[in-house]
Amino acid sequence: MNLRKDALVGAARVIYLFDELLKQDQTIPTVGTVGYIENFPNSRNSISDRVTFTVDLRDILPERRDLFEQKLYEIIAETVEEYQLDYSISVDTNSEPKYCADWIKDILKDELQQMDQVPYELMSGPFHDALMMAEISPFGMIFVRCKDGLSHHPNEYASIDDITTGTNLLYKAVLKIL
Repeated sequence: MNLRKDALVGAARVIYLFDELLKQDQTIPTVGTVGYIENFPNSRNSISDRVTFTVDLRDILPERRDLFEQKLYEIIAETVEEYQLDYSISVDTNSEPKYCADWIKDILKDELQQMDQVPYELMSGPFHDALMMAEISPFGMIFVRCKDGLSHHPNEYASIDDITTGTNLLYKAVLKIL
């Protein structure tokens, strides 16, 4: 066992330590997700030669995100030294946070309150249409409540009442803006 250079064990350690690092201070909104792992040769009785994984790191403050990115690099460097592994890092996306327009958020809050609903504000870290639209237009986002808070998950479920509330809010906000 002490002669092995197991890339999967190294990757698992990096992923675990990074997750633990991000959980240390629950007062900050920094989030990190490893959503993709490719293991080679991916065989039940072979030592992993190569592992590729992605890290999606988001924060509303670029400086804090950058600090956690540097800490991730330190965890990687320490792990590869300890396990005698090789590594490379490539950054494919590093976008600045985008913020919903205050005037749109105000309209959404007002309309939601008129619908006898309690408005909540969430930090999304959008990496979808809103990120691209922010380059050309002010934007706002409406989140529909999901059962048990599960989103982007196979068990995601939103009731017809919550979907109706979100749809009505969008309709009312568009009328107000137009």
